[in-house]
Amino acid sequence: MESLLHQTYKNIEIIMVDDGSPDDCGKKCDRYAAEEPRIKVIHKKNAGLGRARNSGLEIAEGEYVMFIDSDDYTDVRMIERLYHRLTEEGADTCFCRYYDTSSEGKDELARETYLKQSYCGDETKKVLLGMIGSLPEQAGDVEIGMSVWKGLYSLDIIRDNGILFPSEREYISEDIIFHMQYLVKAKHIVIEGTANYHYCDNGASLTKSYKADRFQMEKVLLKKEVQELNQIFKKDEYAGRLYKAFLGRVRRCIAQEVNANPDKKSAGKNIKGICDDPLVQKILEEYDDRK
Repeated sequence: MESLLHQTYKNIEIIMVDDGSPDDCGKKCDRYAAEEPRIKVIHKKNAGLGRARNSGLEIAEGEYVMFIDSDDYTDVRMIERLYHRLTEEGADTCFCRYYDTSSEGKDELARETYLKQSYCGDETKKVLLGMIGSLPEQAGDVEIGMSVWKGLYSLDIIRDNGILFPSEREYISEDIIFHMQYLVKAKHIVIEGTANYHYCDNGASLTKSYKADRFQMEKVLLKKEVQELNQIFKKDEYAGRLYKAFLGRVRRCIAQEVNANPDKKSAGKNIKGICDDPLVQKILEEYDDRK
């Protein structure tokens, strides 16, 4: 919160969503709002991150919107830099680089591959492809991180097209689904080359906590991705990237069984089930053909 209050660009509103936190988070939000007129607070029952963001979108009043996670922080010049880059180029969307920040406070620039600094028209779909996955011959599972917290988005595009976040309880990654709907409507995307966001390592975060049904949720997400992408691309334009990224997530499911499942017998059974899964076997066969 402090990094937002001290932004060098002052003409902002800050919407804090208290999503039914069991601690005194709601009271802290109210104290901030009492001291700072730019802050609005929404209190709601625990409905998940996606629904919390949607409630903020309902009352947002600006031209552009950002989504900041509560356990991360920004450079105090983030909004100024992204807004300047966006308005200077006449764009509707701006992304910046970001740091992976350890629990000890050590920053490491996240690896991302933007092919250009400005994407216009149909070129905006290249950004989406980079978020879907990387090419088989490239290092890493994706070219561009899919998280929304590094971007400045047009509120008009979001509202005019009825774009909302699904619940992470329905899809394990609500951000990629948001981007599949948003980026095909964006007309001009620009990249701010400086790193302005600190993604803080939190072993208890929603993205890292152990879930017994994680693999099944990954399969549900893949099905949704295929449905959305088939409306945008030909299969051979996205399949290799998508399959590679999915297999990377499958490896993480296996790693979590090894490292986080306290029942080792159950973990072994789950790992075998993942490896023998017909969808995984089918994708391995198809993905090998693309190398």
